[in-house]
This record gives sequence, C-alpha cells and structure tokens, in this order.
Amino acid sequence: MSKSRIFSSAFFAVFVLGAVSAQELSFSGNLTAQAGAGIPSTHENKGHFLVGTTVFDSTIKSYTDDSTLFVNSQLVYDALSGLSPNGTESFVSNDGTFAFKLKEAYFDYNGGSFAIRAGRQIAAWGKADSIQIADILCPQDNSSLIASNYKESRLGIDALRLSFMQNSMQLDAYWIPFFTPSTLPLAKGNPLNPISFPKFYEGYELFSPKTWSDFDLPEKKLSNSEYALRLSAYFSKFDLSLYGFYGWEDTPFFAYEPVFTGESEDEDFSSINLRGDYKRLLMFGADAAIPFGAFVFRLESAVFPGRYIQTTAEHQKSCMFSGSKIDSALKRNQIVGLVGFDWDAGGGWSVMAQYVADYAAGSVKELDRKRYVHQATLTLSKSLLNELLSLSVHSELDLCDFSSFIEPEVDYSLTDSITVSLIGDFYLEGRNNEKGMYGIYRDLSCVTLKGKISF
Repeated sequence: MSKSRIFSSAFFAVFVLGAVSAQELSFSGNLTAQAGAGIPSTHENKGHFLVGTTVFDSTIKSYTDDSTLFVNSQLVYDALSGLSPNGTESFVSNDGTFAFKLKEAYFDYNGGSFAIRAGRQIAAWGKADSIQIADILCPQDNSSLIASNYKESRLGIDALRLSFMQNSMQLDAYWIPFFTPSTLPLAKGNPLNPISFPKFYEGYELFSPKTWSDFDLPEKKLSNSEYALRLSAYFSKFDLSLYGFYGWEDTPFFAYEPVFTGESEDEDFSSINLRGDYKRLLMFGADAAIPFGAFVFRLESAVFPGRYIQTTAEHQKSCMFSGSKIDSALKRNQIVGLVGFDWDAGGGWSVMAQYVADYAAGSVKELDRKRYVHQATLTLSKSLLNELLSLSVHSELDLCDFSSFIEPEVDYSLTDSITVSLIGDFYLEGRNNEKGMYGIYRDLSCVTLKGKISF
C-alpha cells in the first residue's frame, strides 16, 4: 500500500473513532453562484462568459472538551469547463465541469501547553492583504483569477502540526510528507488557459502540458518532505511572527524544448514542447502588526537564499544553439518586503494601503523578471444602511510599468443569510501600452453577478 493511502486510511480511522465518541456535532455551509461576462473594451472576450460557477461549500465540526474533528469540502460545477483536469479535483479525467475539493480534513488535540493537528489543513502566514510574501506554506488555486478571493484560494496541505504554547507565545512545527502543487489553468475552457499557455511562440507551435501527468512532480518519498516553523508572540503593544520553510516551489519552472524537423539539431525546428518541473525552496520570514489609535501598521518581509527564478525562452534558445546546458531556472538571492496600514476612519469607512518591494540580486538578463519590482495596493470600503449595503474598491498598481487592476464591489444583504453582489474586474495596461504585471490580463476584464446563501 502506498504511503499516501496509509496516511489517508489512518486519518479516516481516526475520524470515524472520533466522530463516534464526539459530544457535539455542528454542520454549516453555503451555496454560491456567479456568472460574469467580458466588458465591451475587451478584444476576444467581448460579451463572452468568463465566469460561470456554482459552489456548494460544507463544513462539519465534531468536538469534545480537548479534541476537534473538522472537515471542509466543496462540490463545484463550472459551466465553462474551466476546472483543472487532474485526478485530485475532477470527477472525470480531462473533464473540467465537475469537481470535488477536500479543502480541510483534520483532527485536533489540545493538551493545554501543547497541541497536535493531523490531516489536511490550511494556515495563513503573514500580514499582507491579497499579496503573497511569506505566505508560502499553502499552495494557491491559480486556475481562478476573475471575481476570486485570495483568502479562499489557499489549498490544504497534508501535514502533521505540533504546537507548543507558553503565555503569549506559540511555536508551530510542520511536517508535510506529501507535496501539493498550486492548481494551474490547464483546462481548455478556462479563460486563463490561452494566456498562461499560448498556442504559439514567435511563430512556432507551442505544445503545453494538458494534465498533471505532463509535469515532473517531486516523487512521493520521505526525502522529499517539506518542513516549516512559525513562532508567534502577542504583546500589548504589537504582534510578531517569525517563519522558516524548507520545501518545494508550488508552481513549476518551464523548459522550452524544440522539436527538430530533421535528424540534426543544426536544422530548423518546427515546434516547441513545454515541460515543467519543481525546484526546492528555502525561506526565512517575519511580520509585525502595531496598533496605534485608529491605525494598525503592518510590516512583513521574506528572504529566499538561492531561490530558483524562471529563465526566459530567449535565454534557453541561446543556450541550445551554443551547446550550453539549458536551465529552466537559475538561482538568485531574493528579498521581498511590505509596509502598510489599516485605518478605521469612522462612519463606516475603512482604508487599507500597502507598498511591496521585490529585489533579486545578481544578473537578471537571463531571468523572466526585472531586478527590482514594486507595487502598491489601496482598498476603500464603506458600509451603509445599518451594514446591509457594503461598497468597496480594491486597486493594485504596478510601479514599474504602471499597469493596474481595479475591482469595485457592491454587496447587499437581502437577509441574514442571503447576499447578492456585483463585482467588476478591470485590468489595465501601463504607459506606452506596456503589459506589465496586470495588462496581460486585459481581455479578462469583466463584470460578475454573484449570489450567496449561508446556512
């Protein structure tokens, strides 16, 4: 029996035994439906549906005085068949219409000064909002970009967590035996697919991965386990957390392999195969939250010693013709930092602002990124009608090319359990029509209508 099956069977046995002896059992959930179409300014997607999902989310919680069993799962229907075609999420291989997602399923035991959590779990690291800096423990659902929520995009990891608590401090140690990659937009019906995996590159036909079996994933063996530490301290004047992670990058690095028309590699090639593999990752991070009157100031940073960074297709092509080794990624030291604040302005107004800087040391001419990348985010929200109506605008600005993203949203609570929303997702190019960080998604600009019922 494989290790993954042993782990799953053991967890299921613990779950059943715990459920039988549980003193209390609760069930909650929600049903969310949304549909969105491209706005007139988009080119290929004008009036085309870009969102069409119905998600049934359910949570079961069974608990005694010192232990808890928690299961959160989703049943998803995507009218666009945009779900990633892989065996862990799709009911049928290569069919992206229906999916079952086990978000979390874990057993918790609290022994007072220590605690144990085993199973699939989600943990949020860092103080940033909608920006990934030190928050690398859990992979992301990168198959959904439109009308999506960063917090809800985290995927569960199969892990054993041991926690030690002392006064205002807590140490969490993770052992993650099985690697979980971020989800990619592999399905043909996914609006992100033609952007992430174009059919042609410089006139050559590009053959991209179609399913997870086309990727070189880390083998399921003990030496490929991931490890993580988090030390959190909560003081009267500020909160502080320190992080350490040794594992795998959750997104692949792509290598461009030409397919030659003749027997010799000196001859022209007719197409390109795109393959992806995963690299090891080491990270040290820290964050702090400092309240000051109506403000909360947030700081976060992460250092990645010798991090692999994707190389450009041009660099790989030059290596191929020069006879040099073709590297899909090269190691560089990287540091990322954030400073921001939350402001409760009163009268139902709240303001959130952030500045993020990302620096890669050494030569970057071979890399698919700039040496210094920075951006700013601003979120304004206002509640009205005794908090029945909520208005908000979230914006992100790429400070290198000045491309931007703007997401206005209107939420209205019909009842305590029913909410309807109107959401806009607008991606704008930068100066001189530079694509930048957000302009590449310009044709995905759309307006979405969303309804949610909770129970």
